Amino acid sequence: MKGYSKKIEEYVKVRLETISNNTQIAREVKRTFDIPQELDRVRRWISDVRKKTGIDKSKMPIKRLFFDIETSYITFRGWRTGKQWVSHDNVIQDKKIICICYKWEYEDDVRILQWDDKQNDKKIVKEFIKVLGEADEIIGHNGDRFDIKEVRTRAIKLGLLMFPKYRTLDTLKKARKYFNFHSNKLDYIGQFLHVGRKLPHEGFQLWIDIVEGKKKSSLKKMIDYCIQDVILLEDAFTAMNPYIDHNTNFAVQKGEPKWKCPNCASGKVSLCHTDTTPMGYIKRHMKCKSCKKQYHIANNVFLDYLKKDLI
Repeated sequence: MKGYSKKIEEYVKVRLETISNNTQIAREVKRTFDIPQELDRVRRWISDVRKKTGIDKSKMPIKRLFFDIETSYITFRGWRTGKQWVSHDNVIQDKKIICICYKWEYEDDVRILQWDDKQNDKKIVKEFIKVLGEADEIIGHNGDRFDIKEVRTRAIKLGLLMFPKYRTLDTLKKARKYFNFHSNKLDYIGQFLHVGRKLPHEGFQLWIDIVEGKKKSSLKKMIDYCIQDVILLEDAFTAMNPYIDHNTNFAVQKGEPKWKCPNCASGKVSLCHTDTTPMGYIKRHMKCKSCKKQYHIANNVFLDYLKKDLI
């Protein structure tokens, strides 16, 4: 708690009683008190406050996973440089997964899986498949098109069973659908939303130093880069979440009524707008007072919401 005023500390304690997500509180604190420190640093301080004070809002048993992977390149034979078609017959070495970094929502630590000294990735792929199976929702940036498919490709190559489909949310797809950012790269979105940016590195040379040079210092640098990507991913998602639709209704999944918040399952919601479709169906637009999520429900579900006070 060192380094921040008593006023900020008291503000945080009040918010800890109503909000489970430390990232959300950190964003509020930075915006309200104009704090210059990085979002992740503020979040970790808030996490320490939560632990030291013992203040904790009861959390829904939701397991939301944030992850990122880094892969090696393909090695192949060629007759010349420049743009050209390369036959699969000339592939010498397929891509492998160098490292996988992931974290669970509400937790501070990013966990690391990396290939062994012989550049074998079977153990980390097997371990991560188990992690994917534990998640209620899996979040990645371009995760549907790249990361999940890369893991599944290595799984079938290595003879490891993996589910054909997972409940995912791809922040790249959401960025393209709901916003008009100048760039949909995670680095730009993070800077645009003032939540952070990627770590710099020397580019393709870093991969060469890892794959061919087998430099441990370069591998560590890549892991640090991957860790920052996961932190940035969660922070960007938290900022975007109130503005995008949900892929998983956690309220229903956990046995709660449909009118409750689909993001955090809170019952502290209110009506903010009503509209009617061309077919004559009434839609009720709701807003969660806890996590700021906006969503819509059918009119018959809204009637259940009105009845809650009569029970």
